[in-house]
Amino acid sequence: MSPTSTPSSVHVPRRADFLLYLDLDGVVQHEAVVWHPRRGIHVSSVLAPGHTLFEWVPLLVTALEPFPEVRIVLSSSWCIRPGYGRTLKRLPETLRRRFIGGTFHRRVHGADTWLQASFQNIPRGMQVWADVQRRRPRQWLALDDDVEGWPPWAQENLIACDGSTGLSSAPVLEEFSAKLKRCAAALHM
Repeated sequence: MSPTSTPSSVHVPRRADFLLYLDLDGVVQHEAVVWHPRRGIHVSSVLAPGHTLFEWVPLLVTALEPFPEVRIVLSSSWCIRPGYGRTLKRLPETLRRRFIGGTFHRRVHGADTWLQASFQNIPRGMQVWADVQRRRPRQWLALDDDVEGWPPWAQENLIACDGSTGLSSAPVLEEFSAKLKRCAAALHM
């Protein structure tokens, strides 16, 4: 093992200097994700023919590769259904080991169905901002297609995705790369 690699069994701290708040639907896959009692979570073949779950994850892995200090917080309805742990099992190990938590956590927000629903009614930007206040990273960014309700002071940290193209959009990838470089440089000042 090289000196810069970390084994998957190493505990990643719950706090980090540089965080990425990651939505899934509309970012690493088409927004037309549905749940079915028998099929589970999948991309609707009617609403988004030819698209698959996590199809743009390789683009995220490549973009993050030069920035090993970036840790990820899941900021998605996937925190609740199917749940944080089950979601991470679907991701490649190279990405999974970067995760330190989610914006929703049963120990913080409660396991009650009503509490989960009330959390989901809070605008995504405010969910992320509350987590930023709790974790206190020195630098942070958010990849999300839900851009309504973001507080004005947090919008410069948001990379807005179109739900049908997510990270497959060249301008989104360029903005993400530029902001990753800016934040990494600020960490080393």
